[in-house]
Amino acid sequence: MGKFLFKLDRELLDLNAMEMDDALSHFLKDLAKDSDESIEMVNDQGVTRKFKINWDDNTLQGRGIKGFFSPYNAEYLFINKETNGEIKVSSPSHSEQQRVRQKSISGADRLETVMNAMKGFKQNSETWFQLYQSAQAFQINAKDDQLVCLPYIREAQTFQYQLQTVKSVINHFKGRVLLGDEVGLGKTVEAGMAMLEYIMRGLVKKVLILTPPSLVQQWENEMKRKFNQDFIKADDPAFKKMGDQAWSHYNKVIASISTAKRKQHRDPIFNEHYDLVIVDEAHHLRNRNTQAWKFVNGINKKYIFLLTATPVQNHLEELYNLITLLKPGQLKTYRYFKNNFIESKDGIEVKNSDRLKSLISDVMIRNKRSNVDVQFTKRKAYTTTVDLPSAQQELYEDISSFIRNKYREDTPSISRFQLKNLQEQMGSTYTSMYHTLEKLAANEKLSIFDQKSLKKFSLRAQDIVNMENENNPKVNQLVHILRDFNDKMLVFTKYKSTQKFLASLLKERGFKVAEFHGGLKRKEKEEQITFFKEQADVLVSTEVGGEGRNLQFCNGMINYDLPWNPMAIEQRIGRIHRIGQTRDVFVYNLVAKDTIEHYILELLDRKINMFELVVGEVDAILGDIENEEDFSELMMKAWAHSNSKEEIESEMEQIGEKLFENKQKLLKQKELDDRLF
Repeated sequence: MGKFLFKLDRELLDLNAMEMDDALSHFLKDLAKDSDESIEMVNDQGVTRKFKINWDDNTLQGRGIKGFFSPYNAEYLFINKETNGEIKVSSPSHSEQQRVRQKSISGADRLETVMNAMKGFKQNSETWFQLYQSAQAFQINAKDDQLVCLPYIREAQTFQYQLQTVKSVINHFKGRVLLGDEVGLGKTVEAGMAMLEYIMRGLVKKVLILTPPSLVQQWENEMKRKFNQDFIKADDPAFKKMGDQAWSHYNKVIASISTAKRKQHRDPIFNEHYDLVIVDEAHHLRNRNTQAWKFVNGINKKYIFLLTATPVQNHLEELYNLITLLKPGQLKTYRYFKNNFIESKDGIEVKNSDRLKSLISDVMIRNKRSNVDVQFTKRKAYTTTVDLPSAQQELYEDISSFIRNKYREDTPSISRFQLKNLQEQMGSTYTSMYHTLEKLAANEKLSIFDQKSLKKFSLRAQDIVNMENENNPKVNQLVHILRDFNDKMLVFTKYKSTQKFLASLLKERGFKVAEFHGGLKRKEKEEQITFFKEQADVLVSTEVGGEGRNLQFCNGMINYDLPWNPMAIEQRIGRIHRIGQTRDVFVYNLVAKDTIEHYILELLDRKINMFELVVGEVDAILGDIENEEDFSELMMKAWAHSNSKEEIESEMEQIGEKLFENKQKLLKQKELDDRLF
C-alpha cells in the first residue's frame, strides 16, 4: 500500500472522535479486512494509540485522540503501513506538499481527472454517477430524524421529551426558537444538545452564550462536563488581554449580557457573524426599549435559542418582544398584536387565545410537568434556630453596630462590600470572620480609632475561635442532624475557611468526610465526588465547588450558613433536587437567633413559603426586585439602617409585602400559561 493523504478534521477532537474523509476511510477499510474494528497508530513523535473505527458514523474514536493529533499544524497528513507493520501518521514536508498530486500518492491521478472534468465540464458517466450518489446520501442524512450527538453527551440523563424538543429545534424551528419549558425540566440540557447536534452536523462553529452574571460559571461547567465543549468566559484574563480581538479570535464565548452589551464589547460583537446565539433567562429581554433587547437584536446570527420558563411575567407585550427577536413579523406590529390579543388594561388577560397559541407554536416549545415522562419528588424543609452563647452574641451585636455606623458614612473608610462580607461571615463561623478582622485591623489607611476597635474585636473573636470546636451550638446541631438522618448528607457553606473547619471537626467526630471547593484540581474534584458516592457520609462543600455538580444519589442537605440571596439557596438545593432524583429531598437550615440570617429566613418562609415552591419559581417571585438591586444588597441596607429589633422587623415586612405581591402575580401568570401554552 502506498501513502494516502487525508484531511485532519479537528471539529470532533474534543469529543474524542475524528471524522474520516474518503481517503482515510478507504485506507482503513483495506486494513480492516485483516483485523478487528480497531487500529493502532503511531505519530511522528513516537506516540502510539489504539482507536476504534465506527463505520456507521465514519469516525475514529478513542481516548487520547486529540493529544495524538495535537503536534500537527498541517491541514493534511500522510498515513501508510510501514514494512514492520506499523500504521504511521506523518506530516508532509514542504517539498512533499508540493508533490501531493503526483501519482505516487494513491488516488492523486483520479483526483486530477475529476477536477479537470469539473473544470472543463466534461461529463464522465462513472465519475458523475458517483458524485450523484454521494449527494443523494448527504440529502438523506440531512433529513434524517436521528440525533448524531447522543453518543457524545456525558453525565446527563436525557428524556424522550428532550430528544423530541431537540429534533423540533433542528427540523421544524430551523434553529430559531424560544425554549420555554417549565422550571426544572432541563432547558440548559436541551439547548446544549441542540448546539452539539448543529456542531456535529457542521452547521455551527461560532457560538455566543449570554447569561445573567451569576450563571456564567455554571454554563461553562455544564458545557464542558456534559457536552465536552470548551468555552472561554469573557472575564477570563486571557480573553480580556486580547481586547477587541478576542471576540473574533475565540469561536465559543460565554458572557454575561450586562458585560457584553457595553459599548467597548458591543461594537466588536456586532462586527462578528455568529452561527448560534444562546440567551439564558431571556425574560430579561422582555422590554424592546432596553439596551439588552436592542443588543441581542443587533447581533448578526444564523440561529438563536432564547431560554425562559416565564415568557410572560407582567404583560403580554413581553411575549411579543421575545418572539419578535426570533422571528420579526410573526405577530405583525405591536398595535395589531394589542388590538387582537390583549383583553385587559393590565395586559395579562388574553383574547383570541387559540389563534395566538397557533402563532406562538411556530417559534416556541413549552414542555410542562404535567405532560412529560419525569418523576418529581417532594421537598421538605426544617429550620433549627439556636441561641448563641453570651460571649458570641455580645460580639455579634458589637461588630454589627460598628458595621452599621461605617455603612452609613457618605464615604466609608472600609468599603461597603467589605462591611457586608464581614456581616455575612459572622453568620458562618467566627473562624472565617477572625482572619478578616485581623486583616482590617492591620490596614494603616484606617483611623487609629478604627484600627484599635477592630483589633479588640479580633482578640475577642480569637478567644471564641479557640473554643469553637466545643462551644458552638450550630456545630452541635449539625452533628445531631447528621446522626439522626443516617444517610449521605451534603453540607453547604459559603466560605472555604468554614468548609475546612467543618470537615476537620466532623472527621474528629467519626464521620467519613469528602471535601469539595473551588481550589481543587479537576481530578481531585472527581475523586472527592466518587469518594462521597461510594464511601463518605458527608460532603462539605462551598458554593464554588458545587456549581454544575448533580448529586442526586444524595437526598439530604444542610445550609450551615445561609446565603442572603434566595437564588443562591435555590441553586444549592438544585444540586440534589432536580431531574433524576428518585427520593424526597430534606433541607435543613441552621441559623442563630436575632442574626440577619434569622430575619431573612423568616421573611422567605413566612411570605412566600420558599421551601415549598417548585424549583425555579423563586426567580419569578424575585422578579423586578432583583432587576433593581441584588436581593442581598437590599437585605444589607435594611439591616444597616435599622437601629432596633422593631425597625429591622418593619424593614423586612416592607420587602416581604413586595415578595407576596409578586407571588400573587405568579399565580396569575400560571392561569395565563394554561390558556396559551
